[in-house]
Amino acid sequence: MNIEAELDRLAHERDDAYGVALAAMDLDAASQLRQLRAYLARQQDHRRIKGTMDKIIQLRQLPDGLNELDCARAEFVSESRLEFTIRMEQRQPGWRISQFRFHLHLPSPREVTMVRIHLNAQQGRDCLGVPRCHMHIGRGRKHGKAHIPFPVLSPLLVLHLICEVIEPDFGE
Repeated sequence: MNIEAELDRLAHERDDAYGVALAAMDLDAASQLRQLRAYLARQQDHRRIKGTMDKIIQLRQLPDGLNELDCARAEFVSESRLEFTIRMEQRQPGWRISQFRFHLHLPSPREVTMVRIHLNAQQGRDCLGVPRCHMHIGRGRKHGKAHIPFPVLSPLLVLHLICEVIEPDFGE
C-alpha cells in the first residue's frame, strides 16, 4: 500500500463530497441575511451577545455578480468577538456559497485565543494540504497553520456551532 496515494485518494473523495454538499446548498442572499440577523438577535436575547444586531450584518453587492454578507464584529458577553464574511454567487436556481470565513477571537489568557473556519471553493488548490472547508486553532500571534478538515455546513449552522459549542467551550 502506498500511503501518499491513499491520502491523496481520500483527500479527493472528501473534496468531491464537499462539492456535492455546496451544490445542494442553494440559498437566497436576502433570506440568509434575515436568518443570520435573527439568530444573532436570539443570542442577544439569551444574553450571550452584547449590542444590537440590526445593522451588524450587511449585505453588499460586489462586481461579477457576487453578494457578500459581512459581520464586522459581534461581541460575546465573555469578551470574545466574532467576525465573518460569506460570499455568494448567483447560479441557477439561486445563490451558491463560494466562500466564507468565520473568525472567533477569544480573550487572553486562554490556551486558545483564535478559532477560524474557512470555506475556500476556488479551483486549483491542493485538496490534500488545504481542505475546501477547514478550521484553524491558534494562540497569540500563532495563526494556527494546520488546516483541520471541517464539514461543509450552511453559514447559519456554522454560526450556531460557534455560538453554542465552540465559544462556550473555548471562551470560558
